Amino acid sequence: MTLDPQLQQALSSFTAAGPILVATDFDGVLAPLVADPSTSRPVDGSMELLRELATMPGVFVAIVSGRHLAALQALTGVTVDDDIVLVGSHGAEPDRELPLDLTFDDAARDRLARATSALEAVAAAHPPTRIEHKPAGVVLHTRNVAADIAAAATRAALAIDIPGVDVMDGKQIVELSALSVTKGSALLALAKEFGTRASLYLGDDVTDERAFVTLAADPGNVTIKVGAGDTAATHRIDAPLDVLPVLETLRAVRSALRTS
Repeated sequence: MTLDPQLQQALSSFTAAGPILVATDFDGVLAPLVADPSTSRPVDGSMELLRELATMPGVFVAIVSGRHLAALQALTGVTVDDDIVLVGSHGAEPDRELPLDLTFDDAARDRLARATSALEAVAAAHPPTRIEHKPAGVVLHTRNVAADIAAAATRAALAIDIPGVDVMDGKQIVELSALSVTKGSALLALAKEFGTRASLYLGDDVTDERAFVTLAADPGNVTIKVGAGDTAATHRIDAPLDVLPVLETLRAVRSALRTS
């Protein structure tokens, strides 16, 4: 794929900005969406490119996903020996300490219990939707469910109103979180932790729009929507395979800077 000239220029300017954060979602970005999420696999070459970028001076790499951390570790193959940061549960589960408010006290536990009870009632009323439990949240999944049932379940889940519980509408999911952390706040925390001057984020889902909006506050940042749909991102590519030339461009520009 040949990148759009405006995106090519944006990537070149971004990569030359000094210390940078390169961050990406997993499902729908590094890995194509599949019917069975447990079988999801990164596009060939994508993880290798991220690992290479992460070894370059002044380049920090993170995968920020809605997946819970254990699943993200298993699907990406990222280990403690890698320089890649993993952040699961839309920011609520980083694999290391970050400047985020992740206090899970009795009040948060009560919010999670109430959210779980409410969402389980929705699932029970709309079979075969299913529930996924996370350390600080609970998720309604409607993938592979008849369209009318999925729509009704989604409406019911989005109508849940519990003070202090964040409700996120995504692709064939509705997630309720007992913490107010988002992908956007996680990206800001990563940038603060590593002292980066600019951030890039690739995302495909409705939940990634929060990250795009957050990063839009700094014109030096680059946001890329993967796939169709309305977006606050400044650039767009078509599919996970198109992520490869984006990462290859970052590698090429950064390598040229090192040798110039």
